[in-house]
Parts: sequence; structure tokens; C-alpha cells
Amino acid sequence: MIRLAVFTCILALALAVPNQPWFCHDLDCPKYTVLKNFTGYELRRYEVSQWVATRDMVTNYDTHKNSQMFFKLFYYISGNNTAGMKIPMTAPVVNIFTPGVGMQQTVSEMHFMIPHNMQPYPPQPTDPTVYITMLPTLDVYVKSFSGFANHMMNIVKVTELKNEINNTSLHYDDHFYTAGYDGPYSVNRHNEVWLAAKN
Repeated sequence: MIRLAVFTCILALALAVPNQPWFCHDLDCPKYTVLKNFTGYELRRYEVSQWVATRDMVTNYDTHKNSQMFFKLFYYISGNNTAGMKIPMTAPVVNIFTPGVGMQQTVSEMHFMIPHNMQPYPPQPTDPTVYITMLPTLDVYVKSFSGFANHMMNIVKVTELKNEINNTSLHYDDHFYTAGYDGPYSVNRHNEVWLAAKN
């Protein structure tokens, strides 16, 4: 009887605590399944999820505009929403980059994931340049790396990922994703670049 009670408690704890990777740092992260591991990268399938987002046109990946986009989303989770409520931070901060001709006038779209318990009905942003968007089920090739990521490092890692996949028919080449999981002062950092897989 005691063994059954202990087993029931362990099972309840296992079900209550989501199995998420260390780099989420106890924050809500988008749910995914690793479909296949490769040398240097992996293929993941992300579940459908809602995010708050904003976008801008950037030239040469202007860091000032990147900071402006971040704070628009930060103000949303700080209470700049129709409920006037503070919303917990999630991870990662995802950017989708769609390069223009010669890498000029690139469209950059930044995202914070809506926490799991608010996914069905998130409050709407009060800033007209911020919006709620649904990211569909998505298969992505993912390359992870440590250190402080900047634009040039992301480009290098995207290029490495493309070379490792070595088959342009397997992924989209007109855009790429970056995912950052850490605050600006974290030392043990985890970064990712993603390429959307063609199904």
C-alpha cells in the first residue's frame, strides 16, 4: 500500500512538471518533439502556439530597431494590453528574418510566446504595432550554440546549418529564425538558429 502511494506521488509529480530542456530556465517554452538528431543539428516539430509579435524593416540588422521591437513586446507583458495585466516572460525570444535584395531592407519580426495557461485567450495589445499571431505546427532544422550571439554570428551559424544539411530541397531558403533563451547578463548562454523544413 505504501509503495502504491509513493508511486502515485511520483507519477503525479512527473505529470505536473513539464519535461522541458534546461535552457528554458523554468520559463514556459514552446512544446516540441525532436524528430531526428544529426551531427551538429536536429530536426524538431513545434506544436501550434500563440505569440505576441511586432515587425519592422531593418537595414543591415540595425541593433537600435531590434531594441525598439524588444521593448514594444516587453511593454505588452508589463501591462500595455487590454487587461492591464503583467504577463510572465517566456523563452525563447524568436526573430524571423526575411532578407531583402542584397540583405537590404530585411523584414524582422520579433516574438514572445504567450504563456501556456493564457494561450487560448491572451489579452490584446494596446500598441497598434504589436499583435497576437498564431504560429502553426512547424518543422525546423535547429543548430544550437553558446556565447553572445550577434547578427554576424547568427549568419555564420545559419550558413553552417545549410552546409550541414547540404540539400536545399529540404528547407526554405528565403527566411531564417533566431532563438535566444537568456537575459543580457547571463553567462551560460544558449542560442539557436532555425531553418523551416519543407514537408
